[in-house]
Formats: sequence, C-alpha cells, structure tokens
Amino acid sequence: MTRESGRAPILFDGAIDMHCHFGPEPLVEKLAKHPHAVDPIQAAREPAAGGMRAIVLKAHEFPSTAVADLANKAVPDVLSIAGMCCDHPVGGLNPQAVETALRAGARVIWLPTLSSASNSPRAVEAAFGVPQGIPVLRPDGALVPEVREIMDLVTASGAVLATGHITTDEHYAVARAFCGRGNLVVTHAMHASAGPGLSIDQVVELADLGAVIEFAAHTCMGKPSTFAQVIAAIGRIGPERAIVSTDYGWTDTLPHPAVGLQGYVNALWDEGVDEHDLRLMAGTVPARLLSLD
Repeated sequence: MTRESGRAPILFDGAIDMHCHFGPEPLVEKLAKHPHAVDPIQAAREPAAGGMRAIVLKAHEFPSTAVADLANKAVPDVLSIAGMCCDHPVGGLNPQAVETALRAGARVIWLPTLSSASNSPRAVEAAFGVPQGIPVLRPDGALVPEVREIMDLVTASGAVLATGHITTDEHYAVARAFCGRGNLVVTHAMHASAGPGLSIDQVVELADLGAVIEFAAHTCMGKPSTFAQVIAAIGRIGPERAIVSTDYGWTDTLPHPAVGLQGYVNALWDEGVDEHDLRLMAGTVPARLLSLD
C-alpha cells in the first residue's frame, strides 16, 4: 500500500476480502428491501481493477462454489473463493452439504447466519418459513453432533470455519472445541445484530483461545461498534490475530465491496493504525487462513 497525504485513497496490492456478498439472492433482497450492490462478476472485476488478490464470495442461500468457478473464468486477475453458510436453505447444520461444498472447492464454512438461534423466532420464520433458529448447542451446553462432524470435515480439508451469527455462548463452545484443530474466524465480532456483539474483553478471550477476529467495515464504520472500540480491540489482540473485511455487497445502500474495503482501511489509517498492521490484517492473515501462501 502507498499513501499520499491527507485522506487520499490507499492503493492496494494483494488485499483479500473474506466477506463479500453478491446477488441475485432473493431471500436477502426480500429482507433488505433492496437489491444487491454487485453480481459475482462485478464483485470480482472491481477488486481486480484495484489490485486486490482475492475475495471470498458469501451467499446465505446456496454454496458459492459454481459462482466462484465462473467468476474465476470471467475475471482471472483476482481469485474468487467459494464458501457456504449452514443456513436453512442447505439443510442447516448439514454435514453432507458441507462435504459436498468442500469437495467442490469451498474454503470457508460459516455456521448459521440468518438462521442462527441468536435471531428471534419471528425473524427466522419471516425469512425461512421455519419457526425457530438453528442451535449450535444442546440444552445441556454441549455442541450438537452435527457441528462436530462439520468441524472434522473442515479440519480434514484445511478450510476455515467461521462463526456466522451464533450466540456468545456458542462462540465460546465452538472456539474451545475447534481452535488448535483448525482455523476459526469470529465473524463481525463486535456487532450485535449480525453477530455476538462481543466486548473488547470477550474479543481478547476468544483470540486467546486461538480464534482470528474479523472486523468488518459494515459493522465497524460507526455504531454499534465504534472505531475507537475496534482499534482498541486490535491493539489488545494484535494484528496477527485479526482480519479486516467488508460484509458489503448485500445491499445497494452500502458501498461496493472493493471500494468499501479501500475506504475502510483508509479510515483505519486516518485513526492511526500502522501500515504494517493493515497489511497483516488485509492481506497476510487472510492469505494464511485460506492457504494461499
């Protein structure tokens, strides 16, 4: 990255966005009441033009394996990486669907997101027509067997397990069971409505268990996670245990992912985050998680 003076944009070389949404995805558009900002080809072309290295294409309704394959053929200058969310449309915590996605090239598996038990039953029913979210824990506090099967599959493939929108208690249980076996990413960690709404101390505790903490532009550019909190959390855990991503693309009311990541990193720099640390969080750590180096 090079920086001119004042608020001039940062030029990327090798940045990776591990949280890039795309459309069409009818369920999300119904909930957002807006279309997606980008389709898969736009999602790839814009970071390629900006010198980025890779994006992870995330969908709530289906594995993005076929989409990523087509995006790579259309835009070979940036690597499009597939993933899958364990939400109701793929059968929830469905080891067979996870295994199929991993065999087809998925590199990130998210635990339940819009289907999570952290959402109200009313919200889950409005989204999926199912009266309840998908719990990761049994009533006695143990992980449900399907989660353990999914962990085994992710570990065997060398992929990344991401926490999705699961509850705080579920985060701790997953981290204790999986860290040390494979790569765990705590998704948009400090946001309450699309994540666990973790405090700085909880971010530190999960990082100490072995998780990598994601600070996403959508959930960090202002409330409820202020920049001051985000920067303080990064300072506590260190940039080698953090990634910056966007969680953009799912609505045209937010920036496009590529320009959004540039603006986000620029804003972090404006607040005093070191260039070396930004390079780690935007490039080196995601590349390590995705086994690109």
